[in-house]
Amino acid sequence: MSDRIKRVRRLMPTIILTVLSMIQALALELYWSQLVEAEYLWAGDWIALIGWLQFAAMFFGILLIWLLYVSFVLRFNWLPSLEDTLVPFLIGLMEFGLIGLTHPDLIGPWMMLLAALFVVAVFISHTITRRARQDISNAYFFSQFDPAGIRDYRESAITAIGMASFGAILWRYPQLQMLAALALLLTMAALGYQYLQARRFWLHSLEVNH
Repeated sequence: MSDRIKRVRRLMPTIILTVLSMIQALALELYWSQLVEAEYLWAGDWIALIGWLQFAAMFFGILLIWLLYVSFVLRFNWLPSLEDTLVPFLIGLMEFGLIGLTHPDLIGPWMMLLAALFVVAVFISHTITRRARQDISNAYFFSQFDPAGIRDYRESAITAIGMASFGAILWRYPQLQMLAALALLLTMAALGYQYLQARRFWLHSLEVNH
């Protein structure tokens, strides 16, 4: 293996993580500004409930994106592509868009954009995992798992389609506040499931009994 490839493998994941950390910091700053300015959160009605659930789901989503990248950088070696360096900027734009749309009146397009961000995160996970599988140093992990097939992404597909479907309905009928609250609760549950899956693979890669 050439010195240039070794250098890219060693430095690029860290560079990507550094760029993502700066973007996440900006997203959290914008998130906080939006939160403190949202007077409707204190109205004590359905609008307030939907607003709080939106902010909670978005915060959880931001954390999951961070955990996704951190877990890959710390667990695996892989040779990133040039496009991998651009993905954090795409994620940042989508996160900024989500934060800008955070309002109960915009729950429809907000849900659809969240579904799109979820799909991007799953695609990133798939592409990095596929490259990491090709590196012999990651055999400790991938030797115990078959390559992912379509069925392995069934839960992710159901989650994305569900978010997008709720988003389309609520975009057309934003007055369905009970449906909006239900959609956000289900979204939180789906994000929680993704966290538990990430934790399971993390513990497995560290060879921790669980």
